[in-house]
Amino acid sequence: MSTRSPISTRTLVVLTSVLFSLGPVTVDLSLPALPAMQRAIGSPALRAELSLTAIFFGMALGQFLFGAIADRHGRRPTLLLSLGVFTAAATAAAAAPDMALFIGLRFVQAMGYAVATVLSRSIVADVCDGRDVARIFSKAFMAMALVTVLAPVFGGEVLTHFGWRAVLLAMAAVGAVTIAFVAVSVPETLPQTKRSRGGWTQAASEYAGVLRSRTFVLYAVLAGCSGGIQFAYNTGAPSALIEHDGLAASTAGICLGIIAISMAAAAQLNAWLLKVCTPLRILFYAAPVAFLAAILVLASSASGFLGAAGLTAALTLAIAMNGFLGPNAMAGAMTSAGNHVGAASALLGVSMFLFGTIGSGLISGLHDRSGTVMSLVIVSWACLGLLQVVRLRRQSAASEAVPPPSAV
Repeated sequence: MSTRSPISTRTLVVLTSVLFSLGPVTVDLSLPALPAMQRAIGSPALRAELSLTAIFFGMALGQFLFGAIADRHGRRPTLLLSLGVFTAAATAAAAAPDMALFIGLRFVQAMGYAVATVLSRSIVADVCDGRDVARIFSKAFMAMALVTVLAPVFGGEVLTHFGWRAVLLAMAAVGAVTIAFVAVSVPETLPQTKRSRGGWTQAASEYAGVLRSRTFVLYAVLAGCSGGIQFAYNTGAPSALIEHDGLAASTAGICLGIIAISMAAAAQLNAWLLKVCTPLRILFYAAPVAFLAAILVLASSASGFLGAAGLTAALTLAIAMNGFLGPNAMAGAMTSAGNHVGAASALLGVSMFLFGTIGSGLISGLHDRSGTVMSLVIVSWACLGLLQVVRLRRQSAASEAVPPPSAV
């Protein structure tokens, strides 16, 4: 891999994988402990589930408000600070005496994670080009998918042996180890000459400049569609398999694990394909398959054909396609941003959470247990994503058709 920094490929892969995986560490690790949290410090007005809403909101808001500051202050100090906030908030949340304070601290923790995930994308874009960006993102997606499977299991074991407060301390421990790794292994990747100047006005100007890039917008919408598909699946699939299809929770967990592993395997295959194909070429084939898989999910949920097995098979294919769509869309967006990769990374994260929140809100608000609303949301995002790939393909073909200046 060609880089413009002394940071090694292995360090980049480990760093990006760890920072991507902080998401499931923040959310999925705590899922088994929610009932215990509710019993200990909850109330009818403030339920433990509201902490998840606070986390998602903090993730989106943090990326938007603070994403561009890394283009001004550099990656390393901002990353260390954000991880410090994440770790301190998790530690404080473990000692929270009531649900109101607990929810507030989880929001702060999510803000710290949000800045860290913006920086994970920015650091890769600082030092890599083209396919290398997508390849590293693919490996990080694979790690994130595996952590998504393992986090609830580990969280359940910690809860059983040490109680719910220990789950938050486990998050803080992950944050502390990550801080140590960054302090020892990660150099500054943004030179002083490439840093932006000015305050929030300058940050707003950077956001506006990034959004003027049609290429960035197309890739960001595609990444948002990928995130929207993932959020829709996370929200709707457990209810569809357990409440509608009648699976035991343990059996449903196996099905969900298979689906998550399929995305990890696809992301690994994507990393290999990037040795011989461009990200856009992979997207050109993956997006139509993702749309067809979404149709299969809809057909399965609407007809009930083969029951839980049919729905699991269709979701396995649909979510596997995210292993191709997500890394390549993110790489395309980041490499089209020029020197404003911090602002681009922030807007990219906001896009993914925006699409995800819209779909997840529809599924939750309509109290869908059959999987039909989930399927319709997945089809909608897959169709919109396919449209972005078609536009990107046309744009690429048009630019290739323009003769070089010497030929004019």
